Amino acid sequence: MSSIGAGQHDSDLDRWAADLGSWGHPLLLRFAQEMNGTWYPWSVGLYGNTAAEYRAAWVRMHRIFRAQAPNVEFVWTPNVLTEGTRNFIDCYPGDQFVDYLGLDGYNWGDTPGHQWQSPEKLFSQSLSTIRRLAPGLPILLTEVGCAEGARPGDKARWMDEFFELMLRNTDVTGFLWFQTDKERDWRINSTSSSTAAFRDGLAEWLETPRR
Repeated sequence: MSSIGAGQHDSDLDRWAADLGSWGHPLLLRFAQEMNGTWYPWSVGLYGNTAAEYRAAWVRMHRIFRAQAPNVEFVWTPNVLTEGTRNFIDCYPGDQFVDYLGLDGYNWGDTPGHQWQSPEKLFSQSLSTIRRLAPGLPILLTEVGCAEGARPGDKARWMDEFFELMLRNTDVTGFLWFQTDKERDWRINSTSSSTAAFRDGLAEWLETPRR
């Protein structure tokens, strides 16, 4: 992160910004996400990275992209506060450099190093924290996924609870489901019951006004 803040990668940022600017269509850019975890090279606390260096890198990136790609808006996305993460407040670069607040969160289920977490437990504390950081900015859940549970129907019930959470939090304007069988089977359609629960919950959420 210190090398980005010092300008050592400006040529890459300039090229990417020019490419996105020439494309011209609206685009949301999520840069250096989940910085409060331990699994990315830009994670705060790894390789000597500090929160101040993270903020400086973000501001430099923002300045370069803003100058060449006015079609780009910026999504700042920590991981939810859970196992293996640190608080993210000191990583926030400031309202003038962020257009959307994001959160990534997964229910890994009962697996080594993790435990089954309801959507309320997984997201609510972190949602409250980012709201205090930047009241009024729109919020996106930029990665969401749920593993299979120990009992049939656990994942479908989790999806029901997820959409109940979304309906209560009307300032969350959108979400992206991680539709991949990777570390766990995160997919919406991993079972017929989860497919039906997601379809029903999404239909209700799309019909509900949001602010």
